[in-house]
Amino acid sequence: MTTTLRGQDETVSARYSGQAEVPPLPLGHATEANAGLAAIASADLLPAHLLDGGEIVILAIKPSLWFLLFQSFRWLVAMVLVIWFVGRWGYWVPAVKTPLVVNAAAALAAARVGLAMLQWVSRLYVLTNRRVMRLKGIFNVDLFECPLTKIQNTYLTLTWYERLFALGTISFATAGTAGVDAYWINVNHPLEVHEQVRAAIQRAQRPGANGV
Repeated sequence: MTTTLRGQDETVSARYSGQAEVPPLPLGHATEANAGLAAIASADLLPAHLLDGGEIVILAIKPSLWFLLFQSFRWLVAMVLVIWFVGRWGYWVPAVKTPLVVNAAAALAAARVGLAMLQWVSRLYVLTNRRVMRLKGIFNVDLFECPLTKIQNTYLTLTWYERLFALGTISFATAGTAGVDAYWINVNHPLEVHEQVRAAIQRAQRPGANGV
């Protein structure tokens, strides 16, 4: 396991390969983590036709609702600046109709948050005893799926803004490419979820294992 610290403490990236090197949680914490993961694991989120016979859903989760803020943040900041500028300096430009600009900026901010909500609704992260999947897309569905036996590395990244809300991003690198193929972004309980993913990969990659 190699841990990289970039920009002092801006981004922490932990890389795992081969056997999992995550230190085990204390018994009490492990019990609480398992209970929490059991609560968020739900096969009802996953369309049944995506599952093969005998496939067991271990996790079916969505990003944290903070995803809405992260996706909309730049637009929200821009619209707040527009409203502030017009309110403070708009009277210097007679052609600018302050109420109209303020209403338009507020409408654009609301529209961007609405788009982020649709993106959140359409996004799903799934771990089964055989595969890892990521579904996203509002109009065109983008489905990434990979057998656990083909996953070479997983990466857990905790950006500074994710750490503020106890979130993280899990990346997957497969045997077919030289880089990361998919991300689970803004997940709650990232350390526990990543440990579940690593445990499932280990079980699937054991000689003669069937992923359970």
